Amino acid sequence: MAVIGAVAFLVFSSPDEGVLEYVYADKVVSSPGDFVDREFKVHGNVVEGSLSQDANDDTYHFVIEFKGKRLKVVYDNLLPDTFVEGGEVVLTGTLDDEAMVIRSTEMTAKCPSKYEEEEIAPTKRT
Repeated sequence: MAVIGAVAFLVFSSPDEGVLEYVYADKVVSSPGDFVDREFKVHGNVVEGSLSQDANDDTYHFVIEFKGKRLKVVYDNLLPDTFVEGGEVVLTGTLDDEAMVIRSTEMTAKCPSKYEEEEIAPTKRT
């Protein structure tokens, strides 16, 4: 009986139940109605000079962009150590479509590279 119940659960449960859609900021800006009333992940680059913090708490405001499309963010949490302006982030949040603002409490920031690729000068053969 337990085996039948387990098989029925696997057949009728959604395989992507609990999986959030992952999109780039330009898609949200182009089709905001597709993202209203649901949580999703959005990827973009933090616009340099856009970061500000509320004076009384850990709420941050900044802008992300992808392919020239910009999206405002209200982030209500501590910034990750790897967060840098100009860097890549993935935010989990919801869209306030009237204000075109992502409201988020979860962020992953790409770790900036510690090593830049050096250009190697060609050597002369003698």
